[in-house]
Amino acid sequence: MSEMIRLLVADDDINYREELRRAFQNHPSVRVTGLAQSGRDALNLARDGAPDAALVDLGLVDMSGLEAAEQIAKVSPGTAVFIVTDAPSMELYRRATALGVRQVFTKSMGTADMAAHIEQEVESIRDQMRRKAEELPLAPPGSGPFRKNVLHAPKRLQTVKKVTIGVLSPKGGVGKTTTAVNMAAAAAAQADLGVRVCLVDLNEFGCVTMQLNLGSPERALDGDPLAARNILNWQYIEGNPSREELEEFLVRHPDGIWVIPTVPAPEKIVEVSQQLIRKVLDILRHHFDLIIIDLPPSITLDVSWSTAELVDYLFVVVTADVQVIPGMSQLNKILSMLNCETKCYRLVNKYNEPEALSMTELDKCVPYPNLGKFPEDPGVRKACKQGRPYVLVKPDSEYARSIRAVLNQVFPVFAGEHPKRGFAVKRLFGFLGGGRGV
Repeated sequence: MSEMIRLLVADDDINYREELRRAFQNHPSVRVTGLAQSGRDALNLARDGAPDAALVDLGLVDMSGLEAAEQIAKVSPGTAVFIVTDAPSMELYRRATALGVRQVFTKSMGTADMAAHIEQEVESIRDQMRRKAEELPLAPPGSGPFRKNVLHAPKRLQTVKKVTIGVLSPKGGVGKTTTAVNMAAAAAAQADLGVRVCLVDLNEFGCVTMQLNLGSPERALDGDPLAARNILNWQYIEGNPSREELEEFLVRHPDGIWVIPTVPAPEKIVEVSQQLIRKVLDILRHHFDLIIIDLPPSITLDVSWSTAELVDYLFVVVTADVQVIPGMSQLNKILSMLNCETKCYRLVNKYNEPEALSMTELDKCVPYPNLGKFPEDPGVRKACKQGRPYVLVKPDSEYARSIRAVLNQVFPVFAGEHPKRGFAVKRLFGFLGGGRGV
């Protein structure tokens, strides 16, 4: 199998856990990516990481392996669960398989034999999920989960792990915010999958809220409802907020996107610290599947480089214009200092403008894998003025298809619009985590 299998090991014996980790360290297909001592730890890792397979000891410190296996199957339906024990029996096998466990291994079994069974079962699950994904139709535009006023819509199928994307650019005016808004709207429209999307506005001028016709940040200073919902107020959230508590700090757009407005005045952007950004992301990851952060058109602000270190992916939006070259020089330098290059991908907006730079020329100044390109379309600008994302206004346009194709490569929820093999098919069923990985 060419795709790496991410394996979670749950066992209260630290020596056995380490033994398995070392044994699979150089395996061509299976790699231990999570270690848990208790059942509770295993459930948390399975829920947040969606591993391809889980190897669970029958006797954990806080619950039985069968109980843990049953719960893992609920929080991560795409994970192949295996029980490992010193005393296997036919009765144990019957009880385990009735709960969805794929195989029961003995601790004396060699890792090569374990790996062969794991590969076989994981491939079987992947085939099933591929077939299901191909059968899912595109949801009608604008039919996001918030048409039902529900933050936690039930999922029919878990297809991906939770993803956080930071969207930045070397200069203003290249379509960065428009890209972020349209990607968020496209994902939120997939109501049948129960996709939950949050768009965080960290551009100090509030471009997201204005583009979605939610109001200007300056109005928040005059008693506007945005005042209680801008990102600075998230410092007052304590613990793990409930759904109702969280909604008090969010603005809901009619098309199903939940939005965190930016600071009420541009000069206050310096008050957004990395500690606050980390807190916001930790909370959002418990409630949303996709988090998109619109960053300022420069990486020199603290909020930009702080966010760059915390997200799974960085989308660098550029136009094929020589004016992006000076800003890219600085952006590349800082991303290199932060060791963030491996999570960076290039998006080219208005690629079809006259006298545009070629992709080869862009490679020299924007040296990141090209994830996609968007055409110049006058309708995009018109939709911005109307407060409606263009992907919902004209879902069959080349621009809308390009937006979905890009997003599908890291957050694949669009059936029938298959990403290129070698990148997104691996991501489609949670095979890889954040960063490039290919």
